[in-house]
Parts: sequence; C-alpha cells; structure tokens
Amino acid sequence: MDLLRHELIEGLTAEQMYISSKFFYDKNGSKLFEWITRLPEYYPTRTEKTIIREYGHQLFAHLNHVDIVELGSGDSTKISLALDAIPKNQRESITYRPIDFSSVTIERSKKILSKRYPELNIEGEAADFTKLKNLPNGQPRIICFFGSTIGNFEPEETQNLLSNISQLMNPGDQLLVGMDMIKDLTTLQRAYNDSQRITEAFNKNILRACNNILGTNFFIPDYDHRAFYNEEKNRIEMHLEARSDQFIKSSYFTGRIMIKKGETIHTENSHKYSFETIEQLAHNSQLSVRNVYNDSQKWFSLVQMVK
Repeated sequence: MDLLRHELIEGLTAEQMYISSKFFYDKNGSKLFEWITRLPEYYPTRTEKTIIREYGHQLFAHLNHVDIVELGSGDSTKISLALDAIPKNQRESITYRPIDFSSVTIERSKKILSKRYPELNIEGEAADFTKLKNLPNGQPRIICFFGSTIGNFEPEETQNLLSNISQLMNPGDQLLVGMDMIKDLTTLQRAYNDSQRITEAFNKNILRACNNILGTNFFIPDYDHRAFYNEEKNRIEMHLEARSDQFIKSSYFTGRIMIKKGETIHTENSHKYSFETIEQLAHNSQLSVRNVYNDSQKWFSLVQMVK
C-alpha cells in the first residue's frame, strides 16, 4: 500500500498532474469498465472478441501441456473464447495463470472459470504486471495481453514492458498482444465520449479510488471528463478538468496541493498503432511478429510474437 500511495503522490505533485490508469480498476471501476465494453460506441472489446472467435482454433486448439499467462486479465470473457477453442480433453494439461492488479477481479474470474472449465488448473496472482521479475517456468507458455492495455503506456514504457516480457520468455513461448489501430477521428472520439456518459463516470471514479487509498478530499462533481485525440502522438488522452480552484489534502503529505480552475489531471493514454510501429516495437524487443490477426475493417489487431 505504501508504494501505491507514493505513486499517487508522485503523480499529483508532477508539473502535469496525473493518476496512473491502473487505479481505475477498483471494484466500482471494474464494473464500470465492463459496462463500457458493451457500449455501442466502444469498438475495441467487441472487435477483439470477433478476432479471437475467428482465429481461436488456429491459435489455441493445438495447445497441450502449456501455461496460459494472462496479463491484466480483467473479466473472463476473452480468455473464455480462447479456452472454448481448446478440446476438453486437452484443458486438464493446461494451467491458466491470470495476473491482475485487482485481487477481486482475479477471484471473480477464477470462480466463473472453475465452474465453466472444472478440468482447468487455475493459479492467479494479484500483482503489477508491469514489474514482473519472473514467470512460471515448468511448461511452454503462451502469454496473452488482451484489451489494447499496452496502449495505455508511454512509448518508452511500452518498449520497456515488451523488452521485459521478452527477457522472461523462452524459445518457443508466444506472446499475443491486442493493439488498437489508427483509424478515423470520429470513431475514436465517440469511443471515449459515449452518449450514456459511462466513460465519464469511469474516469471520475479514479478520484474515488485516490480518496480511498490516499485519504484525499477530491470532490468528484467538481471535475469534468475530457477525452480527445492527440494526433501528434497518435493517442486518445483522458483528463479530469477542475471546474474551480481546488485544495487537496491528505494525512500522507504535508501542506496542500492546489489545482487551479481549468487545470487537468491526466488519467489515461490510449495509443493507436500502425503496422510499421508494431514491427518496430517487436524488433526492438528481440521478438518476431509471426502473425497479425485483424477484423475486416482493420480497426484492431491481435499480434502474435515469438522469441
């Protein structure tokens, strides 16, 4: 908990204030995000699921005596599509290892999957997957990093994360990464500014998480949701903009943090990729792109990388 508080304080005292997007996913935030994934404007989740359904047999049906490691596992819907593609008599040789920041999410997923796939071995871990130092090493591994989560990091962080995963991989291991592609501006803007304002509620909930962890006094109605496309950096940015001058207090830091009217707290980036960028990221991580699986509109990619 001390590390989480330190990370929050570091962000709130930065020149451009920020709160890491990992703090979105408390119990309430996880529920809100599941709601977002079902919104008509939010294309990434349903598009990625379409790709997994279409290519699941090719990607997963042959798996036998492997560990399926899922980073940032979230809910169980995507991994269920992968497991459905594996013959039942092969699943008992497979260990599913979800790694997620939220222990609540892991336990809920484990409960659902154990009921649906009783023959499956499940060993979850509540951890920050960006700081992995080892992976289970008993069987060949297929590492799943679904959901375009990789787009939440700054380019240097993304490269470091992929390089770290690469160093933990053995020859023959696979990495499957969901990556959102550059597309028309209208589609991108609508995906993060939905008509039901669920994304707005999700964005503001991060302040509630901050209050719970750090004991701050953020008053959520005093902040407005802002989401826009930064064309120079090929990313959607989400911010919370103060409606008036704010003075933030906590027993974990001395003094007060002033947030002026119109000033923003940066809460998320969602980078969009080109095929050229994907190839470069893999090359710089000592990985090779074996296949890129797309939907018909090429809005989203499931990228298969190997050591």
